[in-house]
Amino acid sequence: MCADAQQLELKDWTIPAMLRRRTEENPHGQFLQFEDTTLSFADVAYSVDRLATGFATLGVSKGDRVLIMMDNSLDLVVTWFAINRLGAIEVPVNTANRGRFLEHIINNSAGRWIVADECYVDVIEEVAGPLPSLDYLVVRRPHGNADLPARWRVEDFARLSKHEGILPDLTVTYRDIGAILYTSGTTGPAKGVLMPHAHMAMIAYQAVDMLRIKSTDVNMVCLPLFHAHAQFVQIQAALYAGCKAVIYPRFSATQWLNQIRHSGATVSSLLGVMAQFLWAQPSSPHDSHHNCRRLIAQPLPSAIAQVFERRFKVRCLEIYGMTEIAMPVSSSIDEDVRPGAAGKVRQDSYDVNIVHPETDEELPSGQEGEIVVRPKVPWTLMQGYSGMPEETVRAWRNLWFHTGDSGRFDDDGYLYFVDRIKDRIRRRGENISSYEVESVVNDFPDVTECAVVAVPAEEGDDDIKACVVTEPGVAFNPVTLLDHCREKMPYFAIPRYVQVMDELPKTPTGKIVKHELRRGGTAGAWDRESVGYVVKTNAGTVQQ
Repeated sequence: MCADAQQLELKDWTIPAMLRRRTEENPHGQFLQFEDTTLSFADVAYSVDRLATGFATLGVSKGDRVLIMMDNSLDLVVTWFAINRLGAIEVPVNTANRGRFLEHIINNSAGRWIVADECYVDVIEEVAGPLPSLDYLVVRRPHGNADLPARWRVEDFARLSKHEGILPDLTVTYRDIGAILYTSGTTGPAKGVLMPHAHMAMIAYQAVDMLRIKSTDVNMVCLPLFHAHAQFVQIQAALYAGCKAVIYPRFSATQWLNQIRHSGATVSSLLGVMAQFLWAQPSSPHDSHHNCRRLIAQPLPSAIAQVFERRFKVRCLEIYGMTEIAMPVSSSIDEDVRPGAAGKVRQDSYDVNIVHPETDEELPSGQEGEIVVRPKVPWTLMQGYSGMPEETVRAWRNLWFHTGDSGRFDDDGYLYFVDRIKDRIRRRGENISSYEVESVVNDFPDVTECAVVAVPAEEGDDDIKACVVTEPGVAFNPVTLLDHCREKMPYFAIPRYVQVMDELPKTPTGKIVKHELRRGGTAGAWDRESVGYVVKTNAGTVQQ
C-alpha cells in the first residue's frame, strides 16, 4: 500500500470524503478540464452537491443504483460523484451497448434511474424487452430539444444540476458499494462487478504510487469514462493526488501527441492496441517533444517496448489486473523493464499464486497455471457479481479469486501473463499461447489487428487459425506473414490457417469475441498446406 494511503484511515477511502478533503486543503486548485472549461476542486464540489440535491428530489438515496450512459464530459464526472455523494451506486454503461446487451445491464442492475446524453435516448427507447425497474430518464441535452419518450418520467439534467438545498448528513463508508461495472460477456451475459469504495480507492492509490503522481502532475484521459481504468486509475487517482486531469472525447492515434502537448500532461495511459496504433504512426524527430514521462501501457509488446520508450522518451509501466481484483501486479519505476513481464506482486496489499486449473494445487515458479488472487486489505476486491450468486461462488472458490487467466512466475518474482485459459491452444503435445502468437502476427507491418484461435484438427488436436485485419490498400500475402512468423516463434506455433477479415467481432467494450471466430471454423480461410507451404521442426523434419 502506498504511503499516501497509509496516512488515511479506511473511513476516508470514499469519493465524498476525499473530495471534501481536497476542497478544504486546496479549493482553487485545478482538478478537471474538458475542452475550454476548467473546474477547481471547489467548483466540482459545488456542482456535485447541487446535482446530488436534484437527484434526491427524484428519490435517489443510499444504496440505490443509477445508470450513466454519457460521452466523456465534465458532467459525467459530476454525475458519478453526485451519485456517490448520496451513498448511491453508479452504474456506467458502455455507450456502444444496444438491444439485448443494454437490456441485460439495465435489468441486472435493477436501476430505477438512467442519466443519458440526448443522443442515446433513442437507443434506450429501442430496447425491445421490458425494463421493469426503470422509472426515470434524466436527459442531458447539449444540442437542443429532441422529442422525448413518454415511456418513463423524463427529467432535464440541466434543471436537476441547479438545485439548491441542504443535503442530508450521510455517512458513506469504505464498505459501501460505490460502483457496478460490467465486464465484457465474451462467453455469456456481462457480469456486474460490485465494487466497494475501498476497492475503487485502492486502484486509485495504486496508480498514484506506481506513477509517482504529485499535485503538480497532469493526467491526460482519452479512454472512455465508462471504463474502470479511466475512472479509477485516472480521474479518481487525480482526486487522491490533488492534481489535474484533462479529459478528451476519445483516443486518436493521429492526435495523441498533440493532445499530450496541448494538455501539458505528465502522465497518461494507453490500453489494448492503442500503443501499437501510436507506434504505427509516421515517426518524427519531434515525437519526444512533450512533458509526458510516465505512461501505463498495457500490453506493450516486448518487440517494441524499448524502442517505443526511446522514440517517445517516456517510461512505460505495465500492470496485471481486472475490474474484479484491481491491479495486484505492476512494474516499477525503480526497476528495469523485464520484457514480457507485467511486473511483481504488490505484496503489501495482495497474495497472488499460480495454481493447477483443476485441482487448485499451488505450482512452483516456472510452471504455468491459473492466476489466483486474494486481498490483504479488507474490502479491496469485488464483493460479488450483481444478481449472479453462482458465478460469484465459482469465482471465489477456496477463498481465492480465480481470474481465468494462465500465467507463470519466474525465479525473481516477475509475473508473466500467458493467455485466457479458455483460449489456450493444444498442438502436437504443446500448449500454445494465443496471446504470444498474436503479438508476433501484430508485429507484421501489413496487419493492423489480429486474433488467434484454435480450430479442430484430426484426432482431437488443435490447428491454429490467425484472423487478421490488414492495412487498407495493401496486397496482403499470407506466405510473407508466415515467413515473418517462422523467424519469431516456435515451429509448432505457426498458424496453419489465415483468414483476412474486414473487422474482428467485438463486445461493446472492445474485447474480441473469440468464440465466434472459433465457430466459423476454417471456412474461407487460406490454408498453408493447400499451397505446399512447409514448416520444418528444429530437427529439420517437416511438420504436417
